[in-house]
Amino acid sequence: MKKTLLTALIATPFLLFAQNPVKELPVKNAYSVKSSKESIKFINDEMPEGHVSGSSDFAIKTKKDKNFSSVVLGNTFYDLQTNSSPGRRIVLHSDGTISAVWTASPDAGTGYPNRGSGYNYFDGTNWLTGRDNKIETSGRTGWPSIMLLDDGRERIMAHESGTGGFVSSTNASKGSASFTSTGPVLDDETVVNVDRVPIWNRSVATNGKVHTISNYWANEDAGIDVVTRNGVSSPTSYSRWDVAGDTADVAHILLPGYDSSLYTAGGGDGYAIDARDNTVAILIGGLGDPVSLWKSTDNGENWTYTDVDNYAFKGPRGPATLLLSGDTVNTNDGSLDVMIDANGDVHAFWGLGRVLGAVSTTDATDTVINFFPAQSSLMHWKEGDAEPKISGVPFDQNGDGAYDVNTETFQNLDADNNVPNGLLSAARTGATSLVTMPSASTDADGNLFVVYSAPVEGAVHFLNANFRDIFVSYSIDGGTTWNGPQNITQDGRVESNFPCAAKMADDFLHVIWQEDATPGTHLQNHSASAGSHPNDVCTMNYAAVPVTDIINDVLGTDVITSVGDVTRDAEVFVVSQNQPNPFNGSSEVIIYLRDASPLTLTVTDILGNVLNTGELGVMNRGNHTVTIDGASLSAGMYFYTISGKQNSVTKRMQVK
Repeated sequence: MKKTLLTALIATPFLLFAQNPVKELPVKNAYSVKSSKESIKFINDEMPEGHVSGSSDFAIKTKKDKNFSSVVLGNTFYDLQTNSSPGRRIVLHSDGTISAVWTASPDAGTGYPNRGSGYNYFDGTNWLTGRDNKIETSGRTGWPSIMLLDDGRERIMAHESGTGGFVSSTNASKGSASFTSTGPVLDDETVVNVDRVPIWNRSVATNGKVHTISNYWANEDAGIDVVTRNGVSSPTSYSRWDVAGDTADVAHILLPGYDSSLYTAGGGDGYAIDARDNTVAILIGGLGDPVSLWKSTDNGENWTYTDVDNYAFKGPRGPATLLLSGDTVNTNDGSLDVMIDANGDVHAFWGLGRVLGAVSTTDATDTVINFFPAQSSLMHWKEGDAEPKISGVPFDQNGDGAYDVNTETFQNLDADNNVPNGLLSAARTGATSLVTMPSASTDADGNLFVVYSAPVEGAVHFLNANFRDIFVSYSIDGGTTWNGPQNITQDGRVESNFPCAAKMADDFLHVIWQEDATPGTHLQNHSASAGSHPNDVCTMNYAAVPVTDIINDVLGTDVITSVGDVTRDAEVFVVSQNQPNPFNGSSEVIIYLRDASPLTLTVTDILGNVLNTGELGVMNRGNHTVTIDGASLSAGMYFYTISGKQNSVTKRMQVK
């Protein structure tokens, strides 16, 4: 007997600033936040009668011996697979073969000049090997979508991040690792002397057409002006490509009704697309924006609009009217997925966000939106529903009725790209919530599945952020009720993020994700001064999860590293690069300690001769600044070593 889980999350508000760039591609109206240092708790009795079914006694399902194993598809140093929505990165073909793509870089070169589309293929027995390099022969690409054309060829659409548009790569037949690339196409050079840079595509093929949605990148410092259409800056646009004629039917049009009455600005990756036969569905959202559905039943010729989540505070007046309402309201966090079932009905999924209106701290005549990044519910809406319902939550690992997550898990770097004062790290992906990045699937029996990313209670990195795992919820009644959560990856010692499920499942749910050693990403969460997220190689993983295991609730939710298993020996975990460097006089080093430990500083020359050594005393857990006195050192290269009880870290410095 199952009963409904009642879920909610308490958090302090976090101020949302528009016009602040994301790390890799500066874009107008990307999000940045400032946060407090308080912890959060997930309480089991605060939401209205809920929608997620779970075990009747809320007992922890113990870790089971998995009836599946994961496979490494390839390696990548580029560790940001999406800003928010997962996209279409894996396809289950009708004969049981599988294709998967991701953004890959075989090295950590500055700017990742060799970045492109990683590709792998399962022929029913084996995956391809040695798949660390991109399939494109030139250019710097990324954000690939994979699709099967009607003639049996595969096409990968990836954006050209420098000048915009999409590199279209096609092989001779599915499974061939040899692709011919053309493009960029749909680069939107329709306006003379105006640079438009459409990137972040989501593409799907059906009945001779490739349907693409994308957003515009802007960088005024680089001469790339903001594109404004229908009153929306950096809008999300739709394109349709005719495969036989190898030309665009329409290029970068705005969908009917997409204007400033709905949105003030678009956002990279805040959208999703699906197609089945002649039906195409496009879902667009954004933190503090509505969830909007456009549906076509004639392969993209005509569209109908549906307001999915009934969000009342739309367009440029949204923050002001929200402020006047005096209340907090639910919205989406910009991570969405859309799926068309066998009946032609559309299912929408998104990470829950919560916002309130506020007066700007820099302009008392202006209003802004505050938001709560520590939300922990995944939402689902089916065509015909009056209201969305909860379809996924994280898990109360220790069974105490609270979901405990450290602040570092949902914090980001400050405006100077440093770890906020008093924290050990910052690990949030973009402006997403705790439970985020839904990716949906369905099987021939009409069962629905949604995988998503969520932090694991008690699975804490040395720098105090919780590791993420990939969870799954399911519905056997078309989405009326949802059962979960269950943990697919079940590790707790690595970061599992950016999940993507094949839209069709057979006896298995087919899932890919990225695995990393550190919570967060190097691209968004690394502080150069603190060394908080090194640029290490990541793996792209795949698993075929038995559907019967999911529906019979046998995956479990426990992880290897639970609250009682964490070993916390004193150790120096991170020693930053000294700043300034080169220097003369003195330079400073930031140290992060997992627990209190006596420390020693040693300076040597390039031959290993010890020039100076000194005891720093016992330092408590947390951040500390150590000053290196180089006044007596002549110009040249030296090494400094910070040693504790368990280990030591050595870095190079230069005196000028």
